[in-house]
Amino acid sequence: MNIDIKNLEDQDMRQLVKSLELVSARIFDSVVRISQLAASNTPEMQQLFSQWVACLSDTIISSVEKEGALYPDELARNIGVTPATIISLALTLHREGRIKITEIKAEPASGDNTEICGCMK
Repeated sequence: MNIDIKNLEDQDMRQLVKSLELVSARIFDSVVRISQLAASNTPEMQQLFSQWVACLSDTIISSVEKEGALYPDELARNIGVTPATIISLALTLHREGRIKITEIKAEPASGDNTEICGCMK
């Protein structure tokens, strides 16, 4: 986009509108995808998802039993999910009484939201 110093305010508004159009299109696309997925949520798909979650949960429990701790980044990398998935499942397992979370260690991060698709950044 060429910058015209005389009309900066108009250009900023056009850029904002263009940005909002792109975000709206992405949100609409996400809603359509979710609707399509929900429409195909058959009992078989629910069972497959439950089996997948059970498999991940068993992996988390095994890791806790073996290591005495849970390392979300390492475990996520090894099984092909995000660290947030590992943390979320660990919390579920804690609530179910299958593991006991006794300590949480954290460190400052980059500030990037790793749960947002790269297309939304």
